[in-house]
Amino acid sequence: MFASEDYIRVLTSISAVLATLLGSVGIFVSLIVQRRVDRLQDILEEFLDLSYHSDTNITGKMYKLIEKYQMHYLFPDTPGRAILQYINFTIVVLVISWVVTLAISFRWRWEPTSWLYVAPIFFGSGILLFYRYLLKNVIYPFGNNLMSPLIPPPVMLRSVSFLSSYVNVSVKSLLRQARLRLLIKIENNRAKVILKQELSFDGFFYYMLLSAQESPVFAAYGELKIDFGNEVITGKPIPAARNLSIPLGYIPVGGLSSHEYEARFFIFPQGEKHPLEYLFNLQKQGDIITMSGEPEISVNYMVTYRIERNSFQIIEENAEIPFFRELAGLSSITQERAFCCGPFSPQYVEMCSEKIYID
Repeated sequence: MFASEDYIRVLTSISAVLATLLGSVGIFVSLIVQRRVDRLQDILEEFLDLSYHSDTNITGKMYKLIEKYQMHYLFPDTPGRAILQYINFTIVVLVISWVVTLAISFRWRWEPTSWLYVAPIFFGSGILLFYRYLLKNVIYPFGNNLMSPLIPPPVMLRSVSFLSSYVNVSVKSLLRQARLRLLIKIENNRAKVILKQELSFDGFFYYMLLSAQESPVFAAYGELKIDFGNEVITGKPIPAARNLSIPLGYIPVGGLSSHEYEARFFIFPQGEKHPLEYLFNLQKQGDIITMSGEPEISVNYMVTYRIERNSFQIIEENAEIPFFRELAGLSSITQERAFCCGPFSPQYVEMCSEKIYID
């Protein structure tokens, strides 16, 4: 048999070597993460610079940048699993070595001071598990708050509220690249109101009022939150899409007797104080009511609002927005799309359950 003193020295040296290797793996991962952070921040800066070129249509370039960001953001799954398995195995062997070393020198007489010898094992094991937690979050940054302040997830690049509060980007210049369009399709006995986006952006509360000759016809409000599901290959959320159609609600065909309409569409991002207002002019052409000309876009400084803890509150409203306070003034952020065709009161509000689709 081995001498207990020599065996303890061997176990101690093994533990020291394993702990050193574990730290080396952490340094290796940190170097990889540092290179990823540099690349991702460069792509993010390029994406934000493009958003200010609102006079030209650069949605294709922005879409490619989001896809490039997604590609660099993802850590390969097989190496990631191998690193985590190595970390798990190393921690298990270290803890076993510590326990065996302590058990060999144990004199089989328990004293109150014995806790002083056992406590380092528990503290050391806790530190190793926390170290594993940090490395795991670095390797798989999705779904955790550790890396988001440095490199936001790709799905957040389409969130207007996140970009507005995170990098203080202009919502007006950003949404110009979405190329918002309004379309009303007459299908059977009802007409479907559709908001179209050339490049998908979400993460904002909205309110829309459709009128014919200053007579309200349709009102819609809610939170726009898009979920494209996961990619087949990586299993990670799809960050963005093009040519998006968002159903806002339905209007009875009998309520569309006019040939000209006006729609006021308000966007309330979480990081702003004043909403962005779109003014659409629409004309009826057969079974379709479509836009005539480009929409007018402006910031409505007459309305001040606040969004806190999924609650939408109007602080001040000096602009005349019909039924705004009655319908959307006390709303909670629930990721639902509500609409009303009159009477315009909360008890007549319906929910639009049709899914968002790519057209």
